[in-house]
Amino acid sequence: MVTVLRRGPGYVVVVKPPGMLVHRSGFAGPDRDVLLQRVRKRVGRHVSPIHRLDRQASGIVVFSVDEPGVSAGELQRTLEAGDKRYLALVRGVVRVEHTLINRAMRDERGVEQEASSELWCRRRCAEPRCSLVEVRPFTGRYHQVRRHVRDLGHPVLGDNEHGDYRVNREWAALGLRRLALHAWHLDVEIGGERLRIECPLYPDLRDLVATLRWQEPPDEVMLPSTAPLIPPRAPEDA
Repeated sequence: MVTVLRRGPGYVVVVKPPGMLVHRSGFAGPDRDVLLQRVRKRVGRHVSPIHRLDRQASGIVVFSVDEPGVSAGELQRTLEAGDKRYLALVRGVVRVEHTLINRAMRDERGVEQEASSELWCRRRCAEPRCSLVEVRPFTGRYHQVRRHVRDLGHPVLGDNEHGDYRVNREWAALGLRRLALHAWHLDVEIGGERLRIECPLYPDLRDLVATLRWQEPPDEVMLPSTAPLIPPRAPEDA
């Protein structure tokens, strides 16, 4: 089953479950269930992902559709210039309300590239010590959100590559068994149409967050207790 948040000429916006690859890869094997195949079956046409989302992350993913409408190249440029935001449950209590992060990153070839993000702290919890942050990356570097919050001293919980394995084991005992990262907001203009989509936390993160004693009151849009996904139009489930 795949949840479709928006379908337009030449594109489709869907929700990726945690633990699922966006597309097949050499290390995953040819028979693994991937999001691309589910979306292709759902829309009945050839589709291609316009961007990637970490396997253990959840949330919004945009695909181009092989049909008249917006081209894949135009979608790519539009998405790069648009407003994409993530929610992350991170280690420790983040003291700042808002900050800009400008810290260059090296790619897989060792080439240093500029990277910038904007961060807001939305919730704080004293015990267990954690925070819910919203991050808007302005550049699209590899693992940018994960690396930038780590550089602030607050790695994403469940991140064994850039985070703290010992702390992650403690959170696994509390029910967190994946990367606590969710693509929740997209605001772009596609084909002359303003597209604004919000996808609240995936149920597993939502349920965990609901058990924590936050210092700030809950936000029903970002942290719904029982609300379904909230797209601009009614979602289609397959």
